[in-house]
Amino acid sequence: MVRLSSNATNMSYMFWNYQVLTTIPLFDTSSTINMSQMFWGCNKVESGALALYQQASSQANPPTNHSQTFRNCGSNTTTGAAELAQIPSGWK
Repeated sequence: MVRLSSNATNMSYMFWNYQVLTTIPLFDTSSTINMSQMFWGCNKVESGALALYQQASSQANPPTNHSQTFRNCGSNTTTGAAELAQIPSGWK
């Protein structure tokens, strides 16, 4: 897990349209409220989106704003697109 800060409440747009990202690491999202559009357009992502979604959505206080967090994330890769298909539409 990547530790940015356990106090980070806003991660929106953090990697928006970051075209070279291929793997999403697990972040400490325990205090995060806003993950909207965090990985929007990261279409070369091959792995990590599903694991981060599962972690964030299952924590005691999941993010309240997660619209389009994974929009088009991994869409140009076979494994990324397969992960994206498993994430609920409210997150993409």
